[in-house]
Amino acid sequence: MVPDPGDRAAAEIPPGGGAAESGDIDHVLAQMRPLIESAVNNTQIRALEESALAVIDDRSVAVRAFNSLVGEAKLSVTLLVPPTRDAPRLVAAALGVLAARGPRDARVQILAPPEMAGDERLAELATLLDGVEIRLAAGVRHAAAVVDQRVALIRPGEATVFGAEASVVRAPAVVRALYDIMMTAWYRAAPLAGYQRLQECLRRDSGVRILRMLGEGYTDEVAARELDISVRTYRRRVADIMRLLGARSRFQAGVNASNAGLLRA
Repeated sequence: MVPDPGDRAAAEIPPGGGAAESGDIDHVLAQMRPLIESAVNNTQIRALEESALAVIDDRSVAVRAFNSLVGEAKLSVTLLVPPTRDAPRLVAAALGVLAARGPRDARVQILAPPEMAGDERLAELATLLDGVEIRLAAGVRHAAAVVDQRVALIRPGEATVFGAEASVVRAPAVVRALYDIMMTAWYRAAPLAGYQRLQECLRRDSGVRILRMLGEGYTDEVAARELDISVRTYRRRVADIMRLLGARSRFQAGVNASNAGLLRA
């Protein structure tokens, strides 16, 4: 029996790829091209509608394909938005297509790097339609979109988002692998809505020291003594930081803060 091309691609995914750290997004996406090519059994396919892989050499065609894919979403849209000049504008245009097609229940999840936290255009994406969530994760440098967990558009490289040599992928194993990578980063990312408040919280009241103590396994009593505060005050500050990070555990709070670039020296 000849194995399915998508399954063969899945077999070539590096071990642990589905649980990559958000800081590894760039590294994984840089390796996606040979993985994608293996999914079509070394057959070069150019058709955009039905093929497992479509390579797009023209930027305007890539943008139209992106708008079409996002606009047709029924369940979910997951996006990596790199810090390029045109990225927020192109994403806004695609979400506008989705909004124009009437009420949808599609959930839109956007991952962007922390350096875009102050970009008003990024925050405005959440106002374009219901169900848009934005989080910040360090290391987002490539553009990618996964729609309904069935089709992906990938634009590796440093060029403008969704530029030349984008790839539209429908091979199930490849789409699933990319989606898993993006969602692992998503759950470890910091919500944009609370990012600035979080930065302020970490700057004051020894917030960064608290996070590092959590990561190093300090007990509440020892940490409070090191900071010269009461245990009650320490626990309240920990709870505030966890809330702003969208973390359900203290360990996750440390991971989220690190992945969002908040613990850099």
